[in-house]
Amino acid sequence: MKTILLFTATLLLGACAVNRPPSEPGISGMETEALIDTGCGDLLDDYETFSLMAKAQRRQTLRNLSDTWGISHDNCGQLRLALLLSHPEQPEKDRQQALKLLRDLLTGEKLQDPRAHRLARLVLDQLQQIRAQKLKALELRQQLKAQQAATRELSAELAVLQSQMEQLKNIEQNINEKERYIITPSTDHTSTGTSQDPAGR
Repeated sequence: MKTILLFTATLLLGACAVNRPPSEPGISGMETEALIDTGCGDLLDDYETFSLMAKAQRRQTLRNLSDTWGISHDNCGQLRLALLLSHPEQPEKDRQQALKLLRDLLTGEKLQDPRAHRLARLVLDQLQQIRAQKLKALELRQQLKAQQAATRELSAELAVLQSQMEQLKNIEQNINEKERYIITPSTDHTSTGTSQDPAGR
């Protein structure tokens, strides 16, 4: 998410560069900080501080922000809460809540500051892309499981067919042996018959 904010700042810098006359000098560090400030305070600094917190501290910070926003319902508080909820270390349910908060901000056109509006739009797009990728990965895993189950079923059927083929081969071999015995008398029987005396002695 820090990358998202930095990317947002880059977009804003690019927009200002388009409107800046060629004769003006480059953007200073102070101007960059002003651009990152969307009118809701330094969100990047808030995000970095939040990233350095332990899990319990982040949970308490989110609880405090949520309670404050629940009373004030100010747009900046909603944007800040959504930004922190979208942190990669947060559980999936928090990112889903961030999506709802951002959609509410953008649908209601509550963010009058164009920079804050662009930031909310960018974070929302990133979260939606991540969600789409996860859903696609889940779909692929389900397809893989289905294919593995089908493969196991085919393997079982193949094993049954191979067993049946072996049985048929054994039956065929037994039949062939019996046919050879009928067509060709045994050597012992032939020898006994020819060794008898013609006179019957």
